[in-house]
Amino acid sequence: MKQILTLTIGTLLIASSGCTSTVTLGTAANEDGVIGASASPTGASVTLPLVKAQTKTTESATKKK
Repeated sequence: MKQILTLTIGTLLIASSGCTSTVTLGTAANEDGVIGASASPTGASVTLPLVKAQTKTTESATKKK
């Protein structure tokens, strides 16, 4: 339960800082596994039966020279 809560909070933080997200439905969602979750500084992923949701951070558009 703590892992789900941590993943949810991490996903919300990543989403609020600018991100891209995708959702895959159907049998293509379970190519890597039926149930799983992962989080890293570059994004988060949750896999359930027939559903996979991913979010990744986006790069900043401004760069200093």
